[in-house]
Amino acid sequence: MKLVRLAVLIALAGCSPDKAPVPEAGTNQTEAVTIPGPDAQVAAGSLPTPELDGVATTPGHWRRDKAVGGDAVIFADRGGRTLFGMRCARAKQRWLFVRAGNPGGAGSMKIVTASGAASYSVLPRAFAPGVIAAAAIDDPFIATSLAQATGRIGVMLGGGAVLAMPAEAVIGDVVRDCVANRRAQSS
Repeated sequence: MKLVRLAVLIALAGCSPDKAPVPEAGTNQTEAVTIPGPDAQVAAGSLPTPELDGVATTPGHWRRDKAVGGDAVIFADRGGRTLFGMRCARAKQRWLFVRAGNPGGAGSMKIVTASGAASYSVLPRAFAPGVIAAAAIDDPFIATSLAQATGRIGVMLGGGAVLAMPAEAVIGDVVRDCVANRRAQSS
């Protein structure tokens, strides 16, 4: 009897269907499809940043400026010219962003990190070429994506060229200090 069972199992193991089974009427006939992604590797927890693809990182450095009304973090080129800055305006309960350069017809400033992106309405700067934007001091993008940014940060005015800058810890330091001071003042 064991020999017969073994022979039946061997015979069944060699069988395979000639064509795919036909689904029954009324059943879900969708099929999972794998779509290949971009060639660039994306780290776990990161999002693709096509805005930064092919854009060289601008040489320069970040510095922190301490002020009674709120600290700022500024990115300057090798010559010391400010290209981008963000300031904690504690009294106004907001962040101020400044992007130097020709604003063109920009109506928005988009800030991109590997973990998110946000756009803010802009106004022309009165005292120098560029634009200024504002965001609430408790803006979730700033508190998470920007404060914890790694790799590179990109800033675009409208659909214009991207200013790509290295992400550094000083950005998160200013954000955390601003939020901590806000909480201390409100308690």
